[in-house]
Amino acid sequence: MSIFVLLSVFCFVAQAATDIISQQALLRNQMSARAHVIVDVRSPNEFEAGHLKGAINIPFDQISQHQSLLDTLKPQTLVVYCRSGRRAAIFEQALAERGFSLLHLSGDFRDWQAAELPVIMPGTTKTEQ
Repeated sequence: MSIFVLLSVFCFVAQAATDIISQQALLRNQMSARAHVIVDVRSPNEFEAGHLKGAINIPFDQISQHQSLLDTLKPQTLVVYCRSGRRAAIFEQALAERGFSLLHLSGDFRDWQAAELPVIMPGTTKTEQ
């Protein structure tokens, strides 16, 4: 149980260190000339099942495999999300330590879907049940 409490505190502290961007602010930003880069840190399977328009997929546990891409993105502000916030917090902490400019999407993907905001579902012929 103490490990769970410690992990919960770690995730809260890591996420609290990153500023939050609201869903509506992100939608407005994406229409601007200086749009932020949206990074979905969920698994490739989750990403393929649906993601925010324009998002790139960098799984939270594969940062080192995407280092060259991340290096090109460093001058920009990254908006990070996952399903509920845990994986995004881990990703954000790792990139914050490297000096990245980060924002965390309020409510993550779960709240985005609940608000019925646009979701891209590329190449899927499956119907959601």
